[in-house]
Amino acid sequence: MAALIWDMDGTLVDSYPVIVPAVKKVCEEMGLFFSRDYIYRELIRTSVGDFIQTHVDEKNRETARARFNVLNDSHIDAILPMAHAAETLTALTEAGNRCFVFTHRGASCRGILEQTGLLSYFTEIVTALDGFPRKPAPDAILYLMKKYALDPDCTFYVGDRSLDIEAANNAGIGSILYLPPASPGAATGRETHIVPDLLKIPEICSEKAQ
Repeated sequence: MAALIWDMDGTLVDSYPVIVPAVKKVCEEMGLFFSRDYIYRELIRTSVGDFIQTHVDEKNRETARARFNVLNDSHIDAILPMAHAAETLTALTEAGNRCFVFTHRGASCRGILEQTGLLSYFTEIVTALDGFPRKPAPDAILYLMKKYALDPDCTFYVGDRSLDIEAANNAGIGSILYLPPASPGAATGRETHIVPDLLKIPEICSEKAQ
């Protein structure tokens, strides 16, 4: 059986409609004006933390991060599960595969997974509160692999950004890039698999088990 370690935002839950406006508002409050499309493309390419690091003056970065967290967490009730997320997780776990989460999101993670009906599928959830280095550092992935004796040849990290693929490669496991048709993301050439729909993932795991 396979093990799948999941990114959360943009992979399990459709949170960019909340994240992008929050980033845009923070920037505007600091006199920085970017289009939503530009912010979205940059967040797919990197992360919120990297966006703030790149675009906000050093003296204002901590304020920007704190303000983003307030705005983002105040709208988590608007976050929906990604298309076919529940069906995919049901198929995977019913077939005996194990699922985990490693996300940069902090305290709001479990509440979002609970409200979207996805929480019960996961054996363990690693968040920013656990103190591991951010992706692409492999530390959190390696922690899960050691704790649960996961086979690197049968373990995948699933995410929607090149950062996720790099983290998987650094941990020595397979990677699945979730690249739906509307995503501004792009293949890296370093992922093990690319899927336009999460429902393709149980097929990958089934083929791996044969």
